[in-house]
Amino acid sequence: MKIDIKGNRMFVLTTTKASLNPICFQMELEEESQLWHNRFGHLSYSGLKMLSSKQMLNGLPTVTVQKEIYTYYLTGKQHRKPISKKSLWKASNKLQLVHANICGPINPISSSNKRYILSFIDDFSRKIWLYFLNEKS
Repeated sequence: MKIDIKGNRMFVLTTTKASLNPICFQMELEEESQLWHNRFGHLSYSGLKMLSSKQMLNGLPTVTVQKEIYTYYLTGKQHRKPISKKSLWKASNKLQLVHANICGPINPISSSNKRYILSFIDDFSRKIWLYFLNEKS
């Protein structure tokens, strides 16, 4: 194998054919159903069974359902509860709950060399106080 680097940062890769029976990128699976499950992007076995029974795909063998369930499949399919649009608790008096946030560094810097904005929001009245800061610290 030879790699040539051209001036325009393109690479030319020159190779020769290694063998007639390459084994690279091949995998051995105990079951053909598992192979088809992987080929179809981990389609469910019931979906593969439907494709097989209705003969919707040429060359697809009879699919048997895999009995072993992998834990990483279950982890990937877990769903979270949606975040509530309404808060569970709201302030009933002024300054009972204050939200704070810092934003920055802001580009371009202000004329007075301020790069950060510190904000405080009162949950009850929705009043906002903004402070412009030179440094985050």
